Amino acid sequence: MLCFYAAAELYDFDDDKEEDKPDFKKLVSDNWIEPPRRERKRNYSESEYFKQALRQGAPAKPREPRIPRMPNLHDFQFFNTQRLNELYEKEVKYLVQTNQKKDTIGDGDGEDEEVEPLNEEEQEEKEQLLEEGFSTWTRRDFNTFIRACEKYGRDDIKSIASEMEGKTEEEVQRYAEVFKERYTELNDYDRIIKNIEKGESKISRKDEIMKAIAKKMDRYKNPWLELKIQYGQNKGKLYNEECDRFLLCMVHKLGYGNWEELKSAFRMSPLFRFDWFVKSRTTQELARRCDTLIRLVEKENQECDERDRQARKDKKNMTPTKRPSSSSPAMDSPMQTPSKRGRRDGSAPSGKRRRR
Repeated sequence: MLCFYAAAELYDFDDDKEEDKPDFKKLVSDNWIEPPRRERKRNYSESEYFKQALRQGAPAKPREPRIPRMPNLHDFQFFNTQRLNELYEKEVKYLVQTNQKKDTIGDGDGEDEEVEPLNEEEQEEKEQLLEEGFSTWTRRDFNTFIRACEKYGRDDIKSIASEMEGKTEEEVQRYAEVFKERYTELNDYDRIIKNIEKGESKISRKDEIMKAIAKKMDRYKNPWLELKIQYGQNKGKLYNEECDRFLLCMVHKLGYGNWEELKSAFRMSPLFRFDWFVKSRTTQELARRCDTLIRLVEKENQECDERDRQARKDKKNMTPTKRPSSSSPAMDSPMQTPSKRGRRDGSAPSGKRRRR
């Protein structure tokens, strides 16, 4: 019992003893005064002060005339920049001069030469020159056009238009005509034309190769089985005749330069099912072998043309020329004897009778 009473005194706090103490929280909350808000310090500017003071009483100043902005004219857009600059300078000079006259009213200075504004004809000419140029063509369109010319040639407008995005065939045709006439106005036209001519030479070479292969194929009824190549000393040990025959026939079918399709044809053909050497050749190796065979075919075609030319020449020399007769038979013997006349007519001469 005594232990319980001691524990109760230990844990029970007597708050009655602190009733006389003041409540500081309540005192602070009742007497709290809010501090003023902090304001940002602004630097004092005399010019700003006088500007605002003078602006209140001064009349509003009229706006200056807006000077027209010259559009960005690129060389590949083929504007008549010289004439457009002349019209633009004349228009700007007139606006500047009229603005200066308003500011210098009452001054006794000498008057400058007056500049006239653009008349109706010049304004129409300016609008027409802006329409003649290719303002919608960007640098990206121009680069795409140049790459397409290198790939297909300048005359293949349809193929070039297929490479252009957002341009019709008529627009590409018009631009190609202007480009052909005024390409010298470009900054680096030497490099551009050189690359285009290089691409066109590749196209012409490709056409010559296809014609040579077609001429070789025309000599055989079934070139896939009968075609023969005159190797000479350039046969090599890696490729056999069957592989070279298939290569030329596939190039004639697919076209020169389609090396990926040629490689796939070798892999899919049952003739080379177990020929790992041919199936493992890269496109570069097939292209080199094709170039070697094309040189042999061109040499063979040249020799055949020379033999045909020589044969025609020999045949022409062997044909005898007809000699014209100096006189007709009637002139040689105007008076024929009866015996001769009778022989020609089939009758016997008068002195000798036929025996029946």
